Amino acid sequence: MKIEFLNSCIANFISFLNANYQLVTQSYEMHKFYAEQQELCLVSFEEYFDDWAQANWELLVERVVCSNNESLVIYGSGSDYEAAAHSRVFFHNAEPTHKIICFAKYTVVDCLSKSKVDLTKFDFDAFVTFEGKLFDMAPPFDHVLLTEQGTVGCSYQQIVIPVEQINFGVQKIGI
Repeated sequence: MKIEFLNSCIANFISFLNANYQLVTQSYEMHKFYAEQQELCLVSFEEYFDDWAQANWELLVERVVCSNNESLVIYGSGSDYEAAAHSRVFFHNAEPTHKIICFAKYTVVDCLSKSKVDLTKFDFDAFVTFEGKLFDMAPPFDHVLLTEQGTVGCSYQQIVIPVEQINFGVQKIGI
């Protein structure tokens, strides 16, 4: 694991999301038009975006920081391009060996609940934007979405923290 590259790779990934979001939305509109014309199954924009984000996460972050026998937990919801057969775009059957962890630079306050949070109780999920009381998978991708660890089903807490309050690290899974 080349941890010394992690924070710069994540910064590059965020820049990539911001620089290319409009292109992926335009591409989706073309996909949507074609699917409707041909009466094909149309995926939602969220699924389309998830596939795109996962592919680029694997290329821009994972391939740079991981060795040949290492892989990261999927980004966000991962990819379901091949009918939910796997969540990765490359190396479909790779099992994650490491997960992204977030370290607070100082006391952090969740944008949703407005309360102080302990980041060690949450897993990194994705980058989002936050406005008012809601987050969205859209530019400027200046916040981190984290999900409560160890929860099953639909009862879990999510928190949103500004990116500038976070440093990123990795943790070997199973430790």
